[in-house]
Amino acid sequence: MMRLWDYFELGGFMMWPLLICSILLGAVLIERSLVIGLWGIVFGKQLKARVWRGHERMLKFFEEVPPGLGLLGTIVGVVQSFHLADGGLAGEHVGSGLAVACMTTIFGLSIALVATVVRYLLDGVASKAAMDATEKEARVHS
Repeated sequence: MMRLWDYFELGGFMMWPLLICSILLGAVLIERSLVIGLWGIVFGKQLKARVWRGHERMLKFFEEVPPGLGLLGTIVGVVQSFHLADGGLAGEHVGSGLAVACMTTIFGLSIALVATVVRYLLDGVASKAAMDATEKEARVHS
């Protein structure tokens, strides 16, 4: 059974930028959980609209850049496979280039999918908070 590190190694050098992206995405998710979840929902603190929407630009980065890195890794892996095949090496060596292609694509898309799902969830929470604030303000002015 392969461990996560084995998959990481299969992906080649392009896995390092993807690892950095996943760590940064984790940090953004923790920050958003603390700010929105803890302060905004649990403690009921009044958060400004820009705080509720602070995730939009950051998560957009993670929706776009990791798939691009994965695609770049795919191209590198395919080129590596062609280069090895052109040298007359056995199929197992050519397969290693294809493994690079597949692993970087999988990891890049996985990071983007997590970022997209979280963005939709946070957008929903932010929209509900905005509607609640509007209703409170309407009641105060009535």
